[in-house]
Amino acid sequence: MKVWILQTGEPLHIDSTGLRPMRAMNLANALIEKGHQVVLWSSDFDHFSKKHRTGKTSTIQYSQSLEIKLISSRGYKSHIGLSRLFDHAQMAFNLKKELKNQTPPDVAFIGYPPIETAWVMTNWLNKRMTPSIVDVKDAWPEIYVQTLGSNLKRIALALLWPYTLMMKSIFRKSIGVNSVTEDFLAWSLSKIPRLKSNFDYVTYLTSPQIKLSESEIANANSWWDSLGVKKDETGNILFIGTMNNVFDFDQVVYAARNSNFRYIIAGDGPKRELILANRDLPNNLFLPGWINETQAYTLASRSNAAIAPIRDRNDFAMNITNKFFDAMRFGLPMVTSVKGIAARLINENKVGIAYKTVNKDSLLIAINSLMGDKSLQSKMSYNAKNLYESKFLHEKNYQGLIQHLEKISESKKSI
Repeated sequence: MKVWILQTGEPLHIDSTGLRPMRAMNLANALIEKGHQVVLWSSDFDHFSKKHRTGKTSTIQYSQSLEIKLISSRGYKSHIGLSRLFDHAQMAFNLKKELKNQTPPDVAFIGYPPIETAWVMTNWLNKRMTPSIVDVKDAWPEIYVQTLGSNLKRIALALLWPYTLMMKSIFRKSIGVNSVTEDFLAWSLSKIPRLKSNFDYVTYLTSPQIKLSESEIANANSWWDSLGVKKDETGNILFIGTMNNVFDFDQVVYAARNSNFRYIIAGDGPKRELILANRDLPNNLFLPGWINETQAYTLASRSNAAIAPIRDRNDFAMNITNKFFDAMRFGLPMVTSVKGIAARLINENKVGIAYKTVNKDSLLIAINSLMGDKSLQSKMSYNAKNLYESKFLHEKNYQGLIQHLEKISESKKSI
């Protein structure tokens, strides 16, 4: 089976940034392991480093089973703004040109967002009677207007009307919708609208176990020791991720000031700069910047809990991010402000504690409750590991998706 994957804004096999694989790489690797051929379409512009990979539209034969096609675009400096929208529009235009002389695959897996590239690819495949499944991970374009007042929201929705039309076109012309949770899948189907079919699917944002050498682990452990982040009676609470406006770290800083536990906030982004600008940071708050997979693994092994201080947004209420799966995999109780399906997961399975953002002491109370009770930590750790292995194991998760794509490929015969 020949599979196209379209996914921008994620690490690729050719990158040397040390960032963890996400949907595109995880699916490509799983498909190749099963003996399938993969063409991975992505942007020449690296979303994380904010640099161009080659500076042009190009094709890289990474291996016998994997071809990577990079589409050129202007790039952007900020995650949010008109510059990024212009970049996506240009990338979609260049993608359309590059598709002219291509032979369609057996099936395509199309990342959404961006809207523009997904729209171009879905239309092209639809005209050639090639089945595609759209992978919905964000509620675009709605997330742009969630924080606006009612009057501004109406104006913004009117301006975003073309994107809404493209979104509906993408969902209608895809044979099926894949999403990260049942709630997100239901949201996607409500936009068309239609009922769930046998071609719709849920694939969680899990990550594979990484294979590390003893020397890699030893070096990472030494690095954490040098920063004073040790596994001891003090107790460590971790966050690993992009420090952007999705997260509210004010309560985290407040909790650190009013407790003795270590808070390790690993990652980079605009929020990190804002926190570091504060000259009165407590000594038990560490911001090491980006860390690699080995450093993340060793940090988790010396931590007692994970934290996800997510703002109140509808799209996150429908989602279970990789932070939750990582915490479960490592047996770390999760402390989070998120509502919706992730909060239900935590409460029903007793794998963490949800706190409220409206009360500045809520996080501190939750942390003290968890960290002050070793028995509770042990029970939640056991529950988390058991839940991950029984329901969210990465290998089973992606094997199910591959079987689903194989079924869709077979449907091409009846289109």
